[in-house]
Amino acid sequence: MKGIYIYGAGGHGSVVAEIAEALGYDILGFVDDNPGLSGTELLRWKVLGASDLIPEGATVALGIGDNAVRAGLLQRARERGWSLPVLVHPSAVISPSAVLGEGTVVMAQVAVNALARIGEACILNTSCSVDHHCSIGTAVHIAPGVHLAGSVSVGDRTLVGIGSCARPGVRIGCDCVVGAGSVVISDIPDSCVAYGNPARLRA
Repeated sequence: MKGIYIYGAGGHGSVVAEIAEALGYDILGFVDDNPGLSGTELLRWKVLGASDLIPEGATVALGIGDNAVRAGLLQRARERGWSLPVLVHPSAVISPSAVLGEGTVVMAQVAVNALARIGEACILNTSCSVDHHCSIGTAVHIAPGVHLAGSVSVGDRTLVGIGSCARPGVRIGCDCVVGAGSVVISDIPDSCVAYGNPARLRA
């Protein structure tokens, strides 16, 4: 078994750890930059300490839910030579023509269809679906139960909230938040918050 460190000792990190274990990785432990967590246990694995304990060239899974932080970790991973594998829960269904970027984690019961492109360090959360020809940027979080129709694009570091959906061909910009349960029927510009049915821009 290949050893892997889980970066982030919170709720999201615990889900990532269980997926990695299901895929045959040996969990070496959690690392977290919160000094109060050092020496504690999460599930049955130790929190080893801060992330500077991760050696160069190590294999690391990103267990951080914050999109901006996860995006920053990509640069750190390159500087330290960390390997960021794609982790796909065994129950997920991924088209052979889809592309998943490094460090992306795919949760249980996810479906990714033909010719979809998923960027680096993304979270495809439980039971979401990403249909054909979708384009998902870097460090995006597609929350549980989201459904993206064909040819939807989602910009870098955007959160699409739980239970939302988007009609075919919609563009959601970078650094956006789409509120829970929203129905996106028109484009959303960069750096916006939108929610509702239909989703409307909010201050």
